[in-house]
Amino acid sequence: MTSDDQDVSGPPKTHKRRVTKENAPPELLTFARNFKRARLEAGLSQNDITALTGIGQAYISVIENARHSPSLSYMALLARVVGKPLYELLEP
Repeated sequence: MTSDDQDVSGPPKTHKRRVTKENAPPELLTFARNFKRARLEAGLSQNDITALTGIGQAYISVIENARHSPSLSYMALLARVVGKPLYELLEP
């Protein structure tokens, strides 16, 4: 391969590491705990969140159990649905 040639195969593949409560970042655990608390305080079920956002109920459960790190967009959407600013759901 010359210096003018570029590798067009794309970025290297990464393997997703399964997130558990033992290896989850503290911010993820905080968001999970605070989101669930805010959802319950708002009187919403996981199915209610699904109806309001289109995010699947199983995925809501995974988020609340800190087994997956949601995108910033999803975190912001979930915060709005429970009536909290996102920064509050990230505060320890």
